[in-house]
Amino acid sequence: MAEHVRLLNNDEVASLVDIESCFPPLEAAFRDLGHGDAASVRRHDVLSSVPQFNAINSFKSMSGVVPSMDAACLRVDSDLLRTPAVGGSSRREKLTSSQEEAVRIGKENGLLMLYQISTGELLAILTDGEVQRLRVGVTSALAAKYLANSNCSNVGFLGTGYQAETQFQALAVLLPQMSARVFSPNAVHLHEFVAKMSRITGCRVEAASSAAEAVESAEILVSATNSLHRTIMPEWIRPGMHINCIKKQEVDLEVLAKCDLLVVGSTGDTAHVIVGELRDKKLNETAPGWWKEPDHAWESFPFLADVIAGEHEGRTNSDQVTCYIGHGTGIQFAAIAMLAYRRAVENDVGYLVPSARFLQPILQR
Repeated sequence: MAEHVRLLNNDEVASLVDIESCFPPLEAAFRDLGHGDAASVRRHDVLSSVPQFNAINSFKSMSGVVPSMDAACLRVDSDLLRTPAVGGSSRREKLTSSQEEAVRIGKENGLLMLYQISTGELLAILTDGEVQRLRVGVTSALAAKYLANSNCSNVGFLGTGYQAETQFQALAVLLPQMSARVFSPNAVHLHEFVAKMSRITGCRVEAASSAAEAVESAEILVSATNSLHRTIMPEWIRPGMHINCIKKQEVDLEVLAKCDLLVVGSTGDTAHVIVGELRDKKLNETAPGWWKEPDHAWESFPFLADVIAGEHEGRTNSDQVTCYIGHGTGIQFAAIAMLAYRRAVENDVGYLVPSARFLQPILQR
């Protein structure tokens, strides 16, 4: 029996795992999922109005189990969201204390509860920020590994925000010789991102003056934005291209119609539970209620887990246009959280709380 529950914050997680170390456990977890040897419960978002901040509270949860890693993990998160219009396009932004003094939370406000399957014990509680970025970035790179042409090197990259850095760095691990053109409507962020990614990855990285210029000669097109509207234009799609998107809003049916193979990340899209006035109201007239938008029949498309497991065919020729949309899955959290936990035990990292604090000696009658 574990005598303690280990608490790990983002800085501690970052000291224990990096992008490269996440590839093996994530690939293994997806393979298990494809073979039916792991499971994930779709994400649920409960949305409530927060009038004092003109915002929405999104209370979300998702979970996954990977028996081969003896890991079960629940992720819970509570965000305040707004949908401001930027440059004529609406974006989904998290409201934090850095934006408004009265707001008490930071950008990442979630927790991961890691359990050991074989004993049922709670092993650790982790803040989810670093794990969240790592799981999205590395999974997108795995999608490119299985769906892009093997000799790709030219990348068009849209976005320079929170998720974009790990998307870029993970792809650079997969394609160390890659050359990338990057675009963001925020010129300051764009040039900071280009300089940082050039330094960290050693890849050739250039700033583009427009999204169209960024994707001009791209063999892989990555969209890692917070836009609630299409970021990829159908006229940009060329034979042999692979597209990575971190969420469904970055493409539309016109773009998807040009794809020969569409692969999604999970077995179901987010389920939205609407509370009170949000059922009838929109926060921003330029951004229709994104929680109301009808979903495509995502379950009819192959899942990345099935492609990695060899249960579904991936790219079959060099001219195919392939696309990956990164619906999240709970196994990603289970795999990386267990990796971080095991390294934390080995290196004596984290804050220990006696396990007895979490046990409930209730008699069964």
